[in-house]
Amino acid sequence: MGRYILNIMWLPLMLLTFVGCTKEDDDNVSAKRLPITFSCYDGGAATRNEEVNLSEFITDFKVYGVNGDISGSGSDAVFVKKNTVFPNYQVWHTEGMANTTSTNTSNWEYVGTVGTEEQTIKYWDEKHDGHYFWAIGDFSKNGDYNYTESTLPDPYVMEVGNLTQEDVQDDRRCLYFTRPKYVPKSEYGQAVKLTFMRYCSRIRIGFYEDIVQHNEGSKLLNVLEVKFYNVKSDGTFNTNEQPTTNVNIKGDFVNSGKVRLTYTNASFKGGSDDVATETIPAEDGTANSMNFGVLNIAGTQSGVLPTSSSQALFTTTGSGDQYTKVMPYNNEAGLTLQCDILVRNNQNKSQYTQQNVMASIPAHYTDWKPNQSYTYIFKIVTSPDGATIVLSNVSVESWESDGEVEAEWHNW
Repeated sequence: MGRYILNIMWLPLMLLTFVGCTKEDDDNVSAKRLPITFSCYDGGAATRNEEVNLSEFITDFKVYGVNGDISGSGSDAVFVKKNTVFPNYQVWHTEGMANTTSTNTSNWEYVGTVGTEEQTIKYWDEKHDGHYFWAIGDFSKNGDYNYTESTLPDPYVMEVGNLTQEDVQDDRRCLYFTRPKYVPKSEYGQAVKLTFMRYCSRIRIGFYEDIVQHNEGSKLLNVLEVKFYNVKSDGTFNTNEQPTTNVNIKGDFVNSGKVRLTYTNASFKGGSDDVATETIPAEDGTANSMNFGVLNIAGTQSGVLPTSSSQALFTTTGSGDQYTKVMPYNNEAGLTLQCDILVRNNQNKSQYTQQNVMASIPAHYTDWKPNQSYTYIFKIVTSPDGATIVLSNVSVESWESDGEVEAEWHNW
């Protein structure tokens, strides 16, 4: 029975900022108004302690924001937009510029001319209850990004075109975006944190065996090898070719398309609202299979498949990574694989192969969300008489860190 695994390797890309008033409100704001400043950093690429700058992944982004008032209270509270604060301000990184202006504290700047538009300092607006704001980037790495809205309606729909699997694989080409952040008046003047997320999902595939037969205290059977069949263009497995240790999985995968991000502030309930994400495949932008790396049982110290889920052997890509990055997508058909399993009898040293074993991951476990990691573990078992070997259903467990299960939305 499957349950979701959440990977806890975080890459928090944090944006600290002050949000400001619109130009038409400037004359009525206190003389002690504070300008917007940015201080962008993240907490580590692989661990929370490893320091990595946001600028190593993106060199500019755009920030959007509105201010307004809260109507109603409790569960009936709604946010009523009043003004657009940031229609689409570009924020760029210039090394060595920190503290050289009143709006640049850590090499991030937004005040100046962008194209023919002059971007001016923004300030907190004390007359309104709060602000919503969010950000998206990168503009410098891929000229095909097409931001279709600039007036910030509610909901605000943003489309980014021509995103490909190659973009997803490269941290410096991947699309980064944030969830919307609500800042109440009580927090005006404080640094505001936005967490950037990658628009891609990570998947890893693991295997272990649980063949329970024993002989006088020793394990009678072991799995020596699992080989997988490729998928043909018609979506069927190619059993006419020799299978390999490359784990080829059948499903619906997006190779290219556009991303639609929908931001809304209409459902305010006292905290941050969400952003709906959708991948829209281009014409001929889907594939019916994907390679998830190699299952190298022979390369393990024991030369046999592990016998517990906690020690499951994961496939590895050419770069040695367990994870394969994919474009977020609701894989409505689920995932399927077909393989041959080589088994050794440790008593008489004989071997035999169970052929054409099928296994699947149900569709309700394959709705991949951006910036999330998914782990699917297969278990090889035997029937009671030991005559048949099959792959059990996917086993998915909560991934814990320091005893705490991580939130569903997170960074790597």
